[in-house]
Parts: sequence; C-alpha cells; structure tokens
Amino acid sequence: MKKIFTSIILVFCVTLISSAGDDKFIDSLRNCSKYHDSGTVDVQGISVETTKSISGWNDDKCTYREDIKMNGSNMAIACKFSRPQIKEIVSVSDAYFLTLKYSGEKTDTSSLEAVKNNPITNVFNKYLQDPSVCTIEGLQ
Repeated sequence: MKKIFTSIILVFCVTLISSAGDDKFIDSLRNCSKYHDSGTVDVQGISVETTKSISGWNDDKCTYREDIKMNGSNMAIACKFSRPQIKEIVSVSDAYFLTLKYSGEKTDTSSLEAVKNNPITNVFNKYLQDPSVCTIEGLQ
C-alpha cells in the first residue's frame, strides 16, 4: 500500500511540476484566484489525464483540487492551503523555474524516479502527507 501511495504522490507531483511551469497556474495559486485546466501527461508510458482547479478562499484556506485518471482508475486530491503554505509553494516554484530559465536545463518528468528529488515535489510532498492539508479520494 505504501508503494502505491508513493507512486500516486509522485504522479500527482509530475502533473504539478508541469502546471508550475505555467504562469497562469502560479499566479492563480499566488492569489488563490479561480483556475481550471485539463490536460494529459505521459508518465513512464502511461497516459495520465488531469483536471486541476483552484476555487478560491474558503475559511481562510485556498482550495485546490486535482482529479486524476490513469489505467482505468479515478482519484482526486483535495487540498486546503494556508497563506504561508501557498507562499512557500509559490516561492519554491518561482525559484526552480528561474534557475531552469538561466541554466537552459529542462524539467525531467519522464519517469517517477526523475521526479523524486525535484524541489516542487519536495514542497508538495509534505502537504500531501498531512491529512489536515490534503486528502486523497478514490485510492484503492
């Protein structure tokens, strides 16, 4: 079960890393303004369909949801981020993509192994594992 949970977290992080490179997503997260986007990401030859949405502030928490479809399974990750948590996520994302911009490197999301040490993965990982911040639905 732990291996499945870790794989789901890494798949989620792959989709987040892909989104974090999108200025609209980061700006929406920074301000907790409404955002909605769908797309497909290839993870180790598996097509992963995602729908991400930020619905705004609710009880001083920014509500984020991602619906994930892969290999015939559906799951959703729902998070409620505090202002300091959003600030940390956005700061890490901004710094990471600024470094990439000037180094000329590209983000490697071709495998789960490549994603494990990404700074965006690391910042989200601690919140994904905290049930007071994020919950995972549909995990079997």
